[in-house]
Amino acid sequence: MVGALLLGLGLLSCGPSSAQVCTREYAPLCGQVAGQAAPQTFANRCLLNAAQANLLSTGPCPQTAQMAPPMTGNDEDVHGCKASTGHVWHAELASCVRPWMSSAVTLQVAAQRRPCTGVVNAQCLQVRELAPKKKKWTTLHGSIDGFEPEPGVRYSLRVRKDRLDNPPADAPNLKYTLLKVIQR
Repeated sequence: MVGALLLGLGLLSCGPSSAQVCTREYAPLCGQVAGQAAPQTFANRCLLNAAQANLLSTGPCPQTAQMAPPMTGNDEDVHGCKASTGHVWHAELASCVRPWMSSAVTLQVAAQRRPCTGVVNAQCLQVRELAPKKKKWTTLHGSIDGFEPEPGVRYSLRVRKDRLDNPPADAPNLKYTLLKVIQR
């Protein structure tokens, strides 16, 4: 078996037209293969010689870096948001968000709570979004983080609205966080 291995290695180093074994060292060289329009960067001299390329300069070719396609996931904007994952910068929320999961909305909170049932009977806030047109009043099972309403006072709030991927079975699938009180 050792003889076959040595014979195989001997065949690999026979001449320029046969295969060549190269190390994985990285010492980039810019070279050009005859018949190719653009030069290319080779990881080391062995690979340059194996491709029968002419050495143009040491170091990577300057055009290679400009012509290389961007790496997947390497698409961060100035805020660090990755478009390939669906994230965009939201100025009001001052964070990267997926627009279908997080947004800023104006929420009106009714002056009085209403009885609501869930696991236990409770008094829940009544809310409605003031989108392009007013939506119907709905019961908010849960709370608005950072907001403590006074009884008998109607509020208009700017809130962050986040959809939750996998909420518990008895919990709401929306989470509201107070950004600012617009009107009391």
